[in-house]
Amino acid sequence: MASIESKPGFSGTSTKCDSESGGAAIAVYKSNNTTVVKSDKESIGQMKVGEEGKIARSYCTKCGTVLFNVYLPNWCAVNRNALVKEDGEAFVPEGEVMNVNCKHAFDVSKVKGPKHNTVPFRTLLKFIPLLAGFGVDGSNTEESLTPEDMSKVE
Repeated sequence: MASIESKPGFSGTSTKCDSESGGAAIAVYKSNNTTVVKSDKESIGQMKVGEEGKIARSYCTKCGTVLFNVYLPNWCAVNRNALVKEDGEAFVPEGEVMNVNCKHAFDVSKVKGPKHNTVPFRTLLKFIPLLAGFGVDGSNTEESLTPEDMSKVE
């Protein structure tokens, strides 16, 4: 995501949790709990994760805002800083948000609490059924945000 945000002309909404830790503000949702605003194809770009990447991050080509960390039929991981409620107000999570996978931070001492070195077991218990598709209607399978040909993704 840093590669996208470091492109010349970036003026979008950053995925950064804060200015110090380098962490990404990502929220995971069931497909039937999200609404994707339609856009023309020229407004959405995609970038591979790594040289041989099999996953692509989608972003707005006009401002550089990363839209999705992952976009799959049953669930999606979105840029939490770019979320809005139905009334158009910015989404702000209630309470503190746990920083997970802190052991992968460039500087663990800069990660603010609450934090966990991996993904806490209670979070995994919620996440595993989501990956398997339980309680999800697959409603975003019709959205075409996954590139058809990864060889054409930058």
